[in-house]
Amino acid sequence: MKRLAVIDVGSNSIKAVVVDALTVQDIARKTESVRIYPVGPKMELTPDRVEMAAHAIARLVDFARENGAKDIAIVGTSALRECSNRMDLIQRVKVLTHLPLTVISGEVEARLTAEGVRSDPAFSSYSKMIVFDLGGGSLEAMILNRDICLRAKSFPLGSVRLTQAFLQGELGKIDAQKELDISTEVVRNVQDFLQVSHPEEYLVVGAGGGFVALGLYLEAIGEKPVNGRLPILRIRELKDRLCSLSASERSSVPGIPADRLDIMPAALITICALADLTKAEAFYFTSRGLRHGVIHFLLKEPHFFSYE
Repeated sequence: MKRLAVIDVGSNSIKAVVVDALTVQDIARKTESVRIYPVGPKMELTPDRVEMAAHAIARLVDFARENGAKDIAIVGTSALRECSNRMDLIQRVKVLTHLPLTVISGEVEARLTAEGVRSDPAFSSYSKMIVFDLGGGSLEAMILNRDICLRAKSFPLGSVRLTQAFLQGELGKIDAQKELDISTEVVRNVQDFLQVSHPEEYLVVGAGGGFVALGLYLEAIGEKPVNGRLPILRIRELKDRLCSLSASERSSVPGIPADRLDIMPAALITICALADLTKAEAFYFTSRGLRHGVIHFLLKEPHFFSYE
């Protein structure tokens, strides 16, 4: 049984998935919580952050191999696109794993994500979907009609980015003005992209760590999502609650991963702004996205792999 693996080097975490090449079903998954969003006027990763990320990627390569993956692709997204010294990490990964780290453009990321989401059997009966993949550095938005991705775009609206830009990384309570500033920025960037006729005909789908955390929160309070449904009412309630708490106080909220406590308010403000734009009453979460899109690409273009 042939197995493939994709390692997604994101801004807030680095994730791996191993799949059966025949059925495209997940065999194993693992996440390394390493934040690599570049900082400072030069948008650089510090040497220790480069080393930390490289070793995390190496561990995930070992994990993929232990789970039978012979072909492994390592893909970098928003953080590395903007990182001025990304070659330091690319070269270090090459030394540790003998594999290339490929940095993809925002549009490529969005279109691969669309293909990955469309492969989710849960959405096979839906012809029209608006998809958002909210990461640490960027937000990918896609409009799908059956198997066609009509539009796809990457926006600089990731949760780590917004936290640093509008909240200066602060760990205190979020006041109404700062919340409005983030929401306004999201609407200003995304509203024209979302101009579709009959928006009520579209299923609104969410992917990425913020939506994962929402599902974990709902399960923790005894409201496990049914068919991946994340009600907007509950999302707004959680947003208001987290914004009223300091980062240390947020740790008392059940289900929210510790590595997201500082960026979760910005994520929730973004999600609520997207709900306003789409008039959605709920988001439908999918665990498929970029990594599965890359898998489908590799099944069609196997020469993409580089071997030792």
